[in-house]
Amino acid sequence: MTTDTETDLTADSGDSIITDPVALDSAKELLADIEKIPTLPAVPMKILGLVDDPNSSVKELQRFISMDQSLTARILKISNSAYYGFSRQISTVSQAVVILGFSAVKSLALSASVVHIFKPDAGKFNLFEFWKHSIFTGGIANVIANKIRYPLPEECLAAGIIHGMGKLIMDQYLHDRFMRAIAMAEKDNRDLLECEREVMKMDHCQLGALLAERWKLPPQLVESIRYYNNPAGATLNPSLVSLVHIGNHIASDKKFGDSGEIGLKRKLSSDARKILNLSQVELMQITHNVDDEIAKYQELVKAILD
Repeated sequence: MTTDTETDLTADSGDSIITDPVALDSAKELLADIEKIPTLPAVPMKILGLVDDPNSSVKELQRFISMDQSLTARILKISNSAYYGFSRQISTVSQAVVILGFSAVKSLALSASVVHIFKPDAGKFNLFEFWKHSIFTGGIANVIANKIRYPLPEECLAAGIIHGMGKLIMDQYLHDRFMRAIAMAEKDNRDLLECEREVMKMDHCQLGALLAERWKLPPQLVESIRYYNNPAGATLNPSLVSLVHIGNHIASDKKFGDSGEIGLKRKLSSDARKILNLSQVELMQITHNVDDEIAKYQELVKAILD
């Protein structure tokens, strides 16, 4: 039996993001070893459902967010950070919804909630550096999304922040096996995903996507976790996956935080650039311009993690 702070990841949820039956069986077996795993708090779950409801209102969204004072404070802090750069102070959630939009506030609520679920110092990773990398990934993806006029650039922030959370699950709940995979990747300079599959019959992308699926996150976010290392595998929203892929690559290349990647360094996928119709020159320019945005991203990191 699960509580509101636990989730049963071994229950049958119908169609799964993990289509390989061997990997799915392995996932269920591994997750059966985990007695407790964090679930998404009730308020963000309600917000996700409300934002997807065409009949919902700003007043309803504000009411749900105000149920969680900590979340309210974080959303206002993020909204007023240099990342957004508004000249006027946003003092209420309703102002944030009107100025930033429903989708942006949904992304902020999800982002601000997920980063505070996992326990600090429970595993190998320095959580601050891990989330710093993830936030930079989302921020860079957002910049590229605006450049190419992606219709929902604000969802890139949430997608970037949660893209690598499968590593945290492995680190905190399957620690010994994850350390074996890391040691293997480091010693032989091999792909970490490959080593994870060798040790556990599945990788952190599959595991993170399975958790997101059980959290009932939007399908495009689940897919972005599953395929951020392989944009060509995405079918639902290849553009979002490609944006996260490039954001992750640039954040890793510039050493913004610590992604936890060990072993063989993956190359930037040419598929991602093709999917987004970005020329090599445009991509180089974006990478160069990221340096001018570092201060803004640092403010976003502080706003989300404080």
